[in-house]
Amino acid sequence: MLELYGLLAGIIDPICPSFADHWSEDQEKVYPYVEIKIPNALPNNSFSDNNLLEVDIWDDKATDIREIEGITDAIHKALNRLQYGDSSMYISINRNTPYRLGIPDPIVHIQRRQLRYVCTVYEK
Repeated sequence: MLELYGLLAGIIDPICPSFADHWSEDQEKVYPYVEIKIPNALPNNSFSDNNLLEVDIWDDKATDIREIEGITDAIHKALNRLQYGDSSMYISINRNTPYRLGIPDPIVHIQRRQLRYVCTVYEK
């Protein structure tokens, strides 16, 4: 699973700084940022697992949605239908249904989007 998080961070970090699971509590928050989560894994067959991948994008631009929407679009373009293989695994990432959500935040000026994918991992 660490290899999968590393691959995802390598894809997302050039677009926006990312963190596994949540923002580090010992650092002051700097917006925008992305949280990468894999909350569930289900066996697909005897050769692979389906992992639910959630990508949370956070920004603090109040009513200006251009930045968060641009980041969300760029991440979706990079991840949807991604196929990757190396000596230890093969990965296929496809959008889930629903795949793009606007998540309200109790702090009025914070914007949040969530992308959802099914990440099928075949370990060699």
